[in-house]
Amino acid sequence: MQSTWNGSSKKKENNLPEKPKELQLLLKVLDDLHDFLPHLILVGGWVPFLYARYLWKGIRHEPLTTVDIDFGFKDAPARKTETIADRVRKKGYGEHHVSMDRSVPFVPVVRVEKGDLKADVEFITAPETPETVKQKLVGREIKVNEIEDFELLLESPIKIGVEGRNVNVPKPSIFTFHKLLTFSERKGPDKRQKDLYYAYYVLFFDPDKKQLAQEISDHISKLKQGPAVKQNIEKYFEDPYAKGPTLIVEGTGGSAMRMLVPDIRQDAYERVVSLIEK
Repeated sequence: MQSTWNGSSKKKENNLPEKPKELQLLLKVLDDLHDFLPHLILVGGWVPFLYARYLWKGIRHEPLTTVDIDFGFKDAPARKTETIADRVRKKGYGEHHVSMDRSVPFVPVVRVEKGDLKADVEFITAPETPETVKQKLVGREIKVNEIEDFELLLESPIKIGVEGRNVNVPKPSIFTFHKLLTFSERKGPDKRQKDLYYAYYVLFFDPDKKQLAQEISDHISKLKQGPAVKQNIEKYFEDPYAKGPTLIVEGTGGSAMRMLVPDIRQDAYERVVSLIEK
């Protein structure tokens, strides 16, 4: 389910955008799964939004290009008999069935009581995660996606306070590194566009840009996936008119970022290429 929030509508007194109505969906899921949260890491499109509003604070331009909620995981509680599948069924979540002729596996669908807002709640892990962990935490009934190199997002997460709830998210440097690693493998230009936009957004708005860039450069130098990231940058960011900057320009679309950057194409090229020039 797609939605767009670019922070360009009415502002509150503290000069921040009004909270998007879609935030109700995320808050409901955080409440319903509160005792599972120590073992879950929020990934995907909600992460830059949480960085902007709750980590960096004061950022007027908040990206939200999807309302679907994605959680990563790699371990399970030592002792727990109830699974996430048990919980969401108890809470009356909808079910998006993967196969038309079978009730399992399914993707939970969260809804708010009033209105037609809804979102899929997906669970992702690395291929190496034991089946016993998946079954103990998520349950047999829910579809679990496996993604290569996903373990990167699960290492050393940071905790962000969101409206009185605590949620684990990837560090900005590893989130950006991972986007620069995986965007080229995504199916469809819209997904590549979105991933590169998120990477550029973090590079542009993180208050400690030098530290962020240094950490990403260190990841490129030291992690086994580093050469692939370097190759992606060299291939897609040959010059300001190459595929990478073009995807970022297209990804910003009607975003309010266009009012902040006279030449997004040039700016995106310089920020990304600098990561492999350090």
